[in-house]
Amino acid sequence: MRQATMRSRLILGFGLVTIPLVILLLWNNLYATKVVHSQVAQSNRNMLTMYMNDMDQVLGEIENYLYKAAEQDQSLISLSQYDKDSWEYYLATTQTSNDLDLNINYYDAADVLFAYSSKYKELLVAQQQSVTYNRKQEIQAKLKELLGTDDPALRTGWKVVELKGEYALVRVVDTNYDSYIGAWIDLNRLMEPIRLLGQDGKAEALLVSGEGKPLSIADSSIRKEMEAFDLTAYMDNGNAAYNIVKLGAPYLLVAKSSRMADMNLIFLLPERKLLEGLPIFRKMTYLIPMLAAIMLGLYLIFLQNSIVKPIHHFIKGMRKIRSGDLSVRMDDYKLQEFITLKETFNGMAQQIEHLKIDIYEEQLRTQKAELKHLQAQIHPHFFMNSLNIVYQLAQIKDYEVIQNMSLHLVRYFRFTTRTQVSAVSVKEEIEHINHYLSIQKYRFPETLDFNFEVDPALEKVSLPPLAIQPMVENAMVHGFSIRTGTPFHIRVKVTTEGEGDDAELVITVEDNGKGLTEEQIEHLQDKVHSLEPGDGSLGLWNVVRRCRLYYKGSVRMAFGSADPQGAVVTLRVPRYKTGEREPGL
Repeated sequence: MRQATMRSRLILGFGLVTIPLVILLLWNNLYATKVVHSQVAQSNRNMLTMYMNDMDQVLGEIENYLYKAAEQDQSLISLSQYDKDSWEYYLATTQTSNDLDLNINYYDAADVLFAYSSKYKELLVAQQQSVTYNRKQEIQAKLKELLGTDDPALRTGWKVVELKGEYALVRVVDTNYDSYIGAWIDLNRLMEPIRLLGQDGKAEALLVSGEGKPLSIADSSIRKEMEAFDLTAYMDNGNAAYNIVKLGAPYLLVAKSSRMADMNLIFLLPERKLLEGLPIFRKMTYLIPMLAAIMLGLYLIFLQNSIVKPIHHFIKGMRKIRSGDLSVRMDDYKLQEFITLKETFNGMAQQIEHLKIDIYEEQLRTQKAELKHLQAQIHPHFFMNSLNIVYQLAQIKDYEVIQNMSLHLVRYFRFTTRTQVSAVSVKEEIEHINHYLSIQKYRFPETLDFNFEVDPALEKVSLPPLAIQPMVENAMVHGFSIRTGTPFHIRVKVTTEGEGDDAELVITVEDNGKGLTEEQIEHLQDKVHSLEPGDGSLGLWNVVRRCRLYYKGSVRMAFGSADPQGAVVTLRVPRYKTGEREPGL
């Protein structure tokens, strides 16, 4: 008799259980979801319409007041008609301020009423008692900035403006006599009466601009999702009563546009909350999962005995092999697929047991050989220039400088030729760079300067040899520029960022030379992180490659421009090598 296969059992069992259940659930959920969406959307749209009409009415009343004052208030009209030092100007400003202070009590939706003389650039402000002094100063500064531009678009209707991350509506009316009257309305305060529209925190009601940008306070997670999501297609355009949008989770969105300003009042209700308060649908949602649980329970018992237990045994065996126990072997099972898997698994374990040590040792040899080869590629290419300097110094018989130069050269080449060393301390690397730059300074005594900024706590931290020197050499070769009165300066800085296992060693080489263009920065960024060195930038690619082999962790090199001129190269490597917790261990 032919043995049953796992495939046939899975297909048969899964089909008998899921096909009828899926058909029932799909039909029920699609119909119920459509009804719930329509009812909830209509209810909330009516509320939005009512609240938006109230807002538009408030904006309209304030706008009517502004137009009336601009046409009839003689003190406002005459703000720019008299000399600033005259008694008439003093009376006009006093009367205008008194009128603003009086009317701010009638129009409590406005945070600030203001008048402005474009001739004398003077701003008169009356604010609500809830507006703090500091907030008043910020609003005054913003209004002077807006009114100082004399932008005609500012006087065409209510405009949305931003002030320190918060938004407000501003309306400015021209008296046609070089003076203006206007109102400032904070949108967060305007939304305060409808904060309970969110059903005790289960939903969100907020104002958004015509471009879909949030204008009032909202939950931080929803606000972040909305800023990254294009809501313009879902605003109130009369095409749909509601929309379903994905803001981290699905939300039902209902929108109502304002007649007075370029903004929309929207209501976001999590789709998972729509079933609350619907008894019949809730009973169905309880009954269907119960039936499904019974059917799936029987199916799980079948899967447990036929499939899950054998797979669990295989997983345990794989974990033992991963932990190093290569003696594990699998037992026989009834299904043909598991018999084949058992034979394959046992054969694989046996082969791994025989080959693991040889392969591991071969990998270590290969990696060590590659590391030494990469390190050996870094040789000083300014050898001939250095000898030429010694020759010139010998001609002028400057023996003391020749001795110093020779000492720097000996120590420099002694460091670079130590290919058998796999790691050096930060202090040793910095001393090597000091020898290199000292040699260069003999070539350019008046036009080269350098300094080092190294955290003393990092001097004993280990890193691959010649990890920093190619960055400094690259700055000399490509960034060096002789400018009258300004020496070429190189700064080497070594700091640390982060804590624990995430701590990073940050090495920065900055110069004030020719600098890098955006195209050069992008080109270098691609070159140093590529798999192969290619043409050019071999030294920097070599640094990244050797650091990755040494740390076996994240290594990043970044390029940028210095202020006001020059280039910055930053190398970020783990502070601790894999398996270490303290430097040098």
